[in-house]
Amino acid sequence: MRFSRAAFGSVTRGATIAALLALACLPAMLAAQEVYRSVDASGHVVYSDRGGSKTAPRTTLHVNEPDPAEVARLAHEQQLLDADEAARARTQAVEDKSRVSQQHKKQQACEKARTEYYHMKDSARLYKRDAEGNRVYYNDDDADALREQARRAMLAACGS
Repeated sequence: MRFSRAAFGSVTRGATIAALLALACLPAMLAAQEVYRSVDASGHVVYSDRGGSKTAPRTTLHVNEPDPAEVARLAHEQQLLDADEAARARTQAVEDKSRVSQQHKKQQACEKARTEYYHMKDSARLYKRDAEGNRVYYNDDDADALREQARRAMLAACGS
């Protein structure tokens, strides 16, 4: 399809005028919006689309459109920060689980050592089993040494 030079000129002139009108209207739509500025009792500045009173002064607020490249960069940066935070939370959860497990094992070892010590302490005679399953009793000095060893094991497992 061929346009004559006169027809082409009028089309481009119309397009140019429409583009200029659009550009002229665009800053007016984005440039400013009227809002009300007030200061509350604590001294904080508050902006609102409604005035606190009928005589509240209006303030013009200029809003600049953000740069799309900057928005994309900030969104990517936020994703990286969120991923780091999620990884930190997972690591913290694993460490917490490990710490709880260690505390539980320590508590069980303490209870076992305490039970063994009090069993030895309350027993009149201590013994061990030989190869045939018969009881072989300790003499008093050996029994006292075993009791002392059990007491030290309890203190080591449970603390003072």
